[in-house]
Amino acid sequence: MFKDLSMRIFLGHLVAFVVITAGLAAVNLWLTPQTLWFIWVLMGWGIAVATHDVALLLRKTRRRDRIFIDRKARAFAVHLFAYVAVVLLLFFVNLTVTPQVSWFYWVALGWGAGLIAQGLCVFRKRRPRPEPQPPTKQLETKAEPRPGPQQSKRAQRRRNKKRSS
Repeated sequence: MFKDLSMRIFLGHLVAFVVITAGLAAVNLWLTPQTLWFIWVLMGWGIAVATHDVALLLRKTRRRDRIFIDRKARAFAVHLFAYVAVVLLLFFVNLTVTPQVSWFYWVALGWGAGLIAQGLCVFRKRRPRPEPQPPTKQLETKAEPRPGPQQSKRAQRRRNKKRSS
């Protein structure tokens, strides 16, 4: 169906997600219908599938913006998507499971610091590096130096005359 390996891998990931979460939903509803725990698996793994899809779409597009052609910028965009999705999920979990204690922001702060560091490395302005200076002292070699703009035509003629004789 798909000749592209990355698309086949994504489809395998998507099929596994659908089949396994459907199986977990059936087990959950059969054994403990009063507690719906399969939803957490559905949301957590769904974030992973969505992140995989975003990475694939960013790589496969034909647009020429920096985020699409620069590998590091594309990786940052995927990590940013995953960060926002996971932090929103953790916020939702925090509000529904333990509303009296806020803990999701610790994950947001720690992961956010790493994401900011990655963003700085990817998007900061790079200072131009100084060009390396040519060596001031030429090493003596057995091969004759190539004629350059600093040599006069007279010196070149002399060298050619010596070669011919």
